[in-house]
Amino acid sequence: MFPKCLALFALLLGLGSQASATATASAAASHSSHAPAVSVDPEQSLKWLKNGNRRFLKGFLRKDGQSHRDVARLSTGQQPHAIVLSCSDSRVPPEIVFDQKLGEIFTVRTAGEALNDNAVGSIEYAVEHLGARLIIVMGHTSCGAVKAALGTLDGKDAGSPALNGLVRDLHPHLQSFKGKTPSKDVEAESLANVNGVTADLLVRSEILRSRWKKGELKFQSALYHLDSGVVDFPERVSPRVPASSGR
Repeated sequence: MFPKCLALFALLLGLGSQASATATASAAASHSSHAPAVSVDPEQSLKWLKNGNRRFLKGFLRKDGQSHRDVARLSTGQQPHAIVLSCSDSRVPPEIVFDQKLGEIFTVRTAGEALNDNAVGSIEYAVEHLGARLIIVMGHTSCGAVKAALGTLDGKDAGSPALNGLVRDLHPHLQSFKGKTPSKDVEAESLANVNGVTADLLVRSEILRSRWKKGELKFQSALYHLDSGVVDFPERVSPRVPASSGR
């Protein structure tokens, strides 16, 4: 009983520190929604997300950050402490699985975390103008987009021009799985896709690449497990830019 009380107390302390810090930060940024904001240390941001997922798993969710007062406070500006690029899957809403409230994370969602100019530009905006220094690229188990991409590696039609374009974006990350039996819940394949998307971000964006090289930006892969609600954060946190990028 006593260890459980200590764990609950630790979650309460973490909850309070994030609520206070994010409210102060957004208030400081509220003078302009386009001025560069004072940023949160990426390690602190990652800690908040990990604590949030623990709260989500325990069912001990925050009650702050969603009142009319918070809506009013955020009406003139925002300062999200992290960017989360994740799948569009309805079962994986980042704000819920990380127990984050209004104005705390900047989310970009596409099926299979597929990148297009709109997604890259949205992430660049959050880095350049909103001050976010942590980028989470989060996939999930049993991802339909990853399954579709695996099933079309041999050139099969995905069903429409738009769907063909979607799976083509994922194909480069999954070539090592061609001709193989998919892993359980396509977990390995989904993680490979996440790591590939992270590398693609650095290749496609001079803004992100420059800040990352200066140590001003942190990338972190993540994988959400549909059967448990757990978000895993693999140790591999430093993306490699393919030599073919020439940069």
